[in-house]
Amino acid sequence: MKRRKINSLSTKIVFLIALVSLFITFIVFSVFEKINREAFHQIEIEKADIIAKTIEPLIALNIYLDMQENVNQIVLQLIENPNILSVKIQTPDKVVNETISKRYKENVDGSFVVENIIFRPNSKQEIGTLSLVYSNKRYKELISKHTNLTLILLSGLGIIFIFFSLYIKKLLSPLRAISKLLKEYSPEQNIEIPFASQNNEIGLISSTLNDMQQKISEYAKRQKDINHYLEEKVTEKTSQLRHQLYSNSLTNLPNRLSLLKDIAFFNDTALLIINIDDFKEINDFFGHFVGDTILIKFSSRLMVMLEQDKNIVVHHLFGDEFALLFTQKPPLQDFIKIAQKLISDIEKIIFFHENNEIGIRVTIGGAYQVDGGLEKADIALKSAKKHQKSFLLYDEKLHIEEQYKENMEWVKKLKKAIDQDKIVPFFQPIFDNSTDKIVSYECLIRLIDSNNNIISPSLFLNIAKKSRLYSILTKIMIEKSCSYFEHLDYDFSVNLSVEDILDKDIVDYIKSKIKIHNVENKIIFEILESEGIENYEEVSIFIQEMKELGCRIAIDDFGSGYSNFEHLLKLNIDYIKIDGTLIKNLDKDKNAQIIVEIIVDFAKRLNILTVAEFVHSREIFEKVKELHVDRTQGFFLAEPQQNIDFEVK
Repeated sequence: MKRRKINSLSTKIVFLIALVSLFITFIVFSVFEKINREAFHQIEIEKADIIAKTIEPLIALNIYLDMQENVNQIVLQLIENPNILSVKIQTPDKVVNETISKRYKENVDGSFVVENIIFRPNSKQEIGTLSLVYSNKRYKELISKHTNLTLILLSGLGIIFIFFSLYIKKLLSPLRAISKLLKEYSPEQNIEIPFASQNNEIGLISSTLNDMQQKISEYAKRQKDINHYLEEKVTEKTSQLRHQLYSNSLTNLPNRLSLLKDIAFFNDTALLIINIDDFKEINDFFGHFVGDTILIKFSSRLMVMLEQDKNIVVHHLFGDEFALLFTQKPPLQDFIKIAQKLISDIEKIIFFHENNEIGIRVTIGGAYQVDGGLEKADIALKSAKKHQKSFLLYDEKLHIEEQYKENMEWVKKLKKAIDQDKIVPFFQPIFDNSTDKIVSYECLIRLIDSNNNIISPSLFLNIAKKSRLYSILTKIMIEKSCSYFEHLDYDFSVNLSVEDILDKDIVDYIKSKIKIHNVENKIIFEILESEGIENYEEVSIFIQEMKELGCRIAIDDFGSGYSNFEHLLKLNIDYIKIDGTLIKNLDKDKNAQIIVEIIVDFAKRLNILTVAEFVHSREIFEKVKELHVDRTQGFFLAEPQQNIDFEVK
């Protein structure tokens, strides 16, 4: 690196003083020189004038008496004066006398003439003139002496200035030494500045710098420790977030995102998807805590069963569904045998709860193809359940291919609808049960096909998730819903999955849009209760960020997932939307009434508003009011429409 040239402060000070001094001296010298020259010149003129005036009466008398000889004698006496170069006396008639000194030629340069009028004695009558050429020799001598004296004075001042400059340089030399020392300074190694003992500003600066070095070193050490600590924490937190992003929080196994990542990484794979049959019944009968415990123990057993095969990675997709990814594809017969043995071994597992034996059965769908392995394994699983088979391998010869083709057609339809702007929100009102007035709207996604048919999301949302179009649909719904309600005096809600919440790009998009359309205080985010909401940390961070912006949060389908009341306690929510399976037979199902009553009571204690979904009859509507549910939504009151011009039934 090029070294920067350093200009000495003392040099600058001395140079500045010299410059100012020279300027002042020049001005003063010039002024005095001019004044003195004029003064000396004026003195010589006055001297010549005095001589002329002194001799004029005598010359006048002799001219008047016509005494030429006396006049000549007077002139000779004048010429003897070394400063007078010539004398000329004339009357109107003639030149009485004109005498030129021998010194005239050598002294004529710079000389001056003094003329005086000759008056008749005792009268004001002019009878002639007296002209003297006066030498400036004396004037030059005076000027020369004055100049020499000035030069001697300036030389003395110059010597004084040189000593003064050296003194200034000596006074400031510690500053230059300090600057050289500080160039080598680093917080890791202090430099002792040696001028601290001086009883002046240099000493004060030195002692202050020594103290400052000590403080900087202490601060640098603390900062280094803090940075090291923060680096460790960032590394630890990054590891935790990565683990949480790619792991199921209940079983700690790699999740669906991790599976998608692994499928993309490995070239030649095979896949099994395992679903625990009728697991909802275990939850309903024994409770969600027992259900969670069984899932944890089942995942452990599954890992033990497969620990000998290092090419199989176990994933927990969600709830009761697991996946086995073969990173190196085995022979087809071995692949089938592994699936069949798993079914046999799993059926032998017995779980215990309070002297109750709990056995499980599983259904497995397999895909031996690399392309579209997850979709094909899922199709095989659904087909196996449909035909009540414990295992089914995806095969083009089976009718599974039709389902696969149908899924591909749906992907095409989805892409076409996205390109042609045919993904639209429909709006269903939510009513306040105390006033029977509309208080908000839920924005529900719909697809308008080429024949202008309105397609329900149940037919394409799962396909969208598997084909990675889901995030695009979320963005469309966010943009169109926010834009629609920007200038309307209604609150509105938009559905989000946990997958949306975990997607930083989606979250940033949401923040941007709600700010652009200024709907922070109108929008409500409905989070599906059963889809990975147990990822409390990530969900809580999202909820906190949204609430700081002024948004509100609802839990959708409450009553359908695991550890429901734990969600209410852990998540800072504003609304509970009670699951439709509890509402659809509420007028007849006593158990459903008890559960809804418990939910409402618990929510009121936490100052959370409750909403009953899927209210399809007057009887259910009346029962909802009777159980003190705060709000109602359903076809009985109003169906979803593309605009919000509703009439209450």
